[in-house]
Amino acid sequence: MIRALKLLMRGPNTAREIASALGLSYSRTAAVLRELVEEGYCERTGRLVALSTNAKTGVLKNLGTRYDLAELLRGPRELLLVALEESSRAEEIQRRTGLAQSTVYQALRHLMAMGVALKHGDLYALNDDHDLKALSDLLRREFEAKKAEPHAILIHSNDFRLKKLPTGKPARGSKTAFSAFAKYGVDYLSPYDYYVEPGHEVSIEEVFIHALRSAESRAEGTMCAVFYLRNIDKINAGKVKSLAKKFDVLSLWVDLQNYTKGLPVHDVEKFLPWDELVEKAAIYGLRVSPPPEAEKIMEVLKLLGGKLDSVVHAYLFGGANMLLRGLKKATKDLDIVVEGKEDFLRLKAALLEMKFRPLPKESFTSSDRRLNPSGIYVSEDFPRLDLFTKVICNALLLTEEMKARAKTMAFGKLVLHLLSLEDVFLLKSITEREGDLEDMVTIAKYGGGLRWSEILETYFEEEKLMKMKRHLCFIMLDNIELIKEREDIAVPIHGPLLRHCVEVGILQALANGATTIRDVRKMIDFPEYTIRNRIEKLRREGVVVKRKVKKRLILAITDSGKEALFQSSREGESSKLAQRR
Repeated sequence: MIRALKLLMRGPNTAREIASALGLSYSRTAAVLRELVEEGYCERTGRLVALSTNAKTGVLKNLGTRYDLAELLRGPRELLLVALEESSRAEEIQRRTGLAQSTVYQALRHLMAMGVALKHGDLYALNDDHDLKALSDLLRREFEAKKAEPHAILIHSNDFRLKKLPTGKPARGSKTAFSAFAKYGVDYLSPYDYYVEPGHEVSIEEVFIHALRSAESRAEGTMCAVFYLRNIDKINAGKVKSLAKKFDVLSLWVDLQNYTKGLPVHDVEKFLPWDELVEKAAIYGLRVSPPPEAEKIMEVLKLLGGKLDSVVHAYLFGGANMLLRGLKKATKDLDIVVEGKEDFLRLKAALLEMKFRPLPKESFTSSDRRLNPSGIYVSEDFPRLDLFTKVICNALLLTEEMKARAKTMAFGKLVLHLLSLEDVFLLKSITEREGDLEDMVTIAKYGGGLRWSEILETYFEEEKLMKMKRHLCFIMLDNIELIKEREDIAVPIHGPLLRHCVEVGILQALANGATTIRDVRKMIDFPEYTIRNRIEKLRREGVVVKRKVKKRLILAITDSGKEALFQSSREGESSKLAQRR
């Protein structure tokens, strides 16, 4: 088969020409070609056989210039290429492939001799060749597809396989995506049943992301938006984002949030026109309208300032801050923080006089509850106001430095201080609310040149002040990596933040019982070489130690390391950033 492939890489041939070149009988050659066609490597056009024009053959062509394909794919080595996608011990490779131990070791030796596989300690992995990793991924997807039912179409495969089948066909797994919409109050008829395998109790967040991943038409994309609007108070945004990342729809998830608010989206072909969303949402009693524009925001601020009985100093962050700076045309609410209870009560009294009503806590969405505002006030005529006291979005403390950086505007007795764009960017990077990613992009592109070091230094200081048990640096890193990928924006703090996240992850893993690098690797999603480098740094700093227990070296976190988990000011990283700047 490999010899036939190498021959076809030179150009199309007839079956008889291939038989002659290979020195095989016509019937044997025909059998080989049938198998190559079934595997997607080649295709027939009349009497000619040619390489298929797909990702797999493209990768093989590239690899054929650097490796002997016959040696690369001989016998069980295809299976090993898939097993080596992640660094693994030989025993783990044997378990995954089902091959004999001697076969695994022999194949590993050959792949290492070719430079395809590398060994670090007792772990084996593919080298950093992009085409090798691409081939490994493609082969894994094919193997996964073969495990599915004959009538199933595999949509996505990671830890779980997402698939669809003609309605009524038997299948393994649990129903999900559009097949589970009715359970959450949205009717949608489809010619397919959607399943996730292995079967389990599927959460509402999984149903939503599986549907978004499965959507093939603009109508299906719009029904995903309706499902989201119908269940917004039940859906956990953090879980959705994590699942969106796993199922490769993170950018689409950002677009969907913008679409539901009438804001521009990147991929307009994924959704129906806005007025059709409004119509479909109305069927379920959902009112969809664009967010208020600048005039409405200015009106409510002026009225609020006129109703106050004494001067109140308040600090504005979020989308309204950007709107008043001319960086945004509309926003759905105003996010305001005050320093004490007295100012909060004055604002509350003025809002009640303006016929705002407090939103009952039982009506808070999961996002509202997570951000823990002092109060949410709503009105039929004006945008919503979210009021916070001292602590912003349950994440950052309003500090003297933030106050000093703010820009001041006066609306009657309301003295409104606009937090700096650096502080707004930081908040949006860690709070996981609708539209935050798009706002981060806007600030980074049009904010007039961010002081990146200030953002990172403020975060490190807040970690120390808030004694964070839930380190928000991982959310921040995810969001920064997404805007880098989605918009090709240079973010100078990415490197220092990544190193900080790896260190925090290592310390958390060790605090939770990890004793080896392999244990740590299972708990945190970072490359092994990065983990090894940061562990060595932490060992030099005295926050991690290596101990010998029963002839084995194990890792342990020291008391100072445990303290570092809750007071994580990183002066070293700040100095590196200053050098970069």
